[in-house]
Amino acid sequence: MLLLLALSRLAHADDMDFEHAAKARMKLSFDNDEVQAELAAPAAAAPRSPMLQGRPALPRAALPLEPNSTLDHVVVLRDRAIVTRTRELKLAAGSQRVRFDGLPLGLAADALHARVRDGSARVVGVELVSGTGDVEETERIEKVRAEAKTLSDQLGAVQDHIESLLMQRAYLRGAVLPGTGPDGGSVSRPLPTLDIVKGTLGWVGDAERDLAAKLRADEERAKELGEDLEPLLVKLRDPLATGMTVRVDLDVASASTVDLALGYTVAGAGWTPSYNARLDPETNTVTLETNALVAQTTGESWTNATLQLSTADPVVGGAAPVLEAWVLDEGGVDASQFGDAGGVRTGAGAMMLDVQGRRTIAGDGSESRLPLTSGTFPTVVSLTTVPQKVPAVFRSAHVTWTGESPLLPGPVASFVGADYVGSAALLAVAPGEAMDLGFGVDERLKVDRQLVDRQVENLLGARTRYTVRYKTTVQNFGKAPRTVVLTDQLPVSQIEKVSVVLLDSTPSVPDPAAPPGVLRWPLTIPPGGIATVELSFTVTAPRELAYRIDQMMY
Repeated sequence: MLLLLALSRLAHADDMDFEHAAKARMKLSFDNDEVQAELAAPAAAAPRSPMLQGRPALPRAALPLEPNSTLDHVVVLRDRAIVTRTRELKLAAGSQRVRFDGLPLGLAADALHARVRDGSARVVGVELVSGTGDVEETERIEKVRAEAKTLSDQLGAVQDHIESLLMQRAYLRGAVLPGTGPDGGSVSRPLPTLDIVKGTLGWVGDAERDLAAKLRADEERAKELGEDLEPLLVKLRDPLATGMTVRVDLDVASASTVDLALGYTVAGAGWTPSYNARLDPETNTVTLETNALVAQTTGESWTNATLQLSTADPVVGGAAPVLEAWVLDEGGVDASQFGDAGGVRTGAGAMMLDVQGRRTIAGDGSESRLPLTSGTFPTVVSLTTVPQKVPAVFRSAHVTWTGESPLLPGPVASFVGADYVGSAALLAVAPGEAMDLGFGVDERLKVDRQLVDRQVENLLGARTRYTVRYKTTVQNFGKAPRTVVLTDQLPVSQIEKVSVVLLDSTPSVPDPAAPPGVLRWPLTIPPGGIATVELSFTVTAPRELAYRIDQMMY
């Protein structure tokens, strides 16, 4: 009777304390009592998520998208993607409505389209459901609400059990403290014997351990239930939590299975070309591999999809541009009439590239490298050295692109055999157009350029003459003769009183296309041989210009 009285007093005195302590131990990010009240209220009373106000340009769903359709086909443009999803349903005759849930928030509302791929039906309308209203009580939402209520009830039971355990521990500690009653009040007791103390401490220790273990188990259970309940609450409160919804209205002629496709355009996707150029020195051929670097941050994963890559630029549009008046006024030429100095843009329908097989592209922005085409072309390899800049011999291959489609600008990685030798940028190349591809340094050839002599003379008439002599050698350590084009230069004077004179030097080959002062020497070097080019010149200038000339020459 005394035990029941003590427990009653303890329960009534500390109900709120035990409730608060139990909630603190559960460590939930929400108040379960408020959640239970929310679940019992109509859907219209559910609070709206702040993310619905002023969505950003590329919004992301609060939770992973939950599409109820199958991803079928994706056309990736340079700055967006056109996605096709399908649903196959058995529909009765008459007016029917099909929902496509879990679509990315960045889809363009003005580019939705649907078509019946199979079945006796026709599309009547396509509607993007607004995300600013109440959560629509569909069968899916009702199921979510029921799951949330079950989890919330289980959390309530866990809280009740934790409160009971805390009450038991409070009574246990109060009952064994000298001079303290079970309800915390002061009582008078005779001192216990040593044997009683030992027995009591052992019993209390066992009871405390048992209570602590049960509390830990309840806390872990509360954590698991809270993690399961949180996303369900987000779904109930936020219409866009797991993506957008599109409703397609159908007129079904007769009961049948309908295969329905929905297409939409979404931002946050794109691709760029990337190339591998492989030179085979034995056969004088170049293999050009075309790849696509595809990345997307649309929020949905393109899983097991058929991919196509388009070079169309939707910004340009399909209509021809209109010319405005070209005005020359006192302010000068209107430079804007000349357009962008960048690469040529191609409009809609420019080119479509197929990616073989089905692919999966994650929606986290990581790049996927996809092979597109590969072709081998005959080439003419040339060797060039510009020792004034870099004392090395560089390889380049002259290749005519014979593919059916143009090559788009992009990075190209160069290989000689299996060895990577460097990277460069490939400009746009039209079918039938020639291009030069660099293949790095030929290590079998060594170049050395030395300043042999430099003299400064003061002449009559307050003039100064500089005489400079360079010597460049190219050695061939290979097993076959090599032809190397060596390029060097003379200074070019644009000052009336300054003259430049070429002295006795190794004769160069005239090149009308070369810039002023640039000289070229084709050198044929036998295996193990060496070729030498000497270049000497004078620069004569007024003495007052000597400092400036000295700065420009060296």
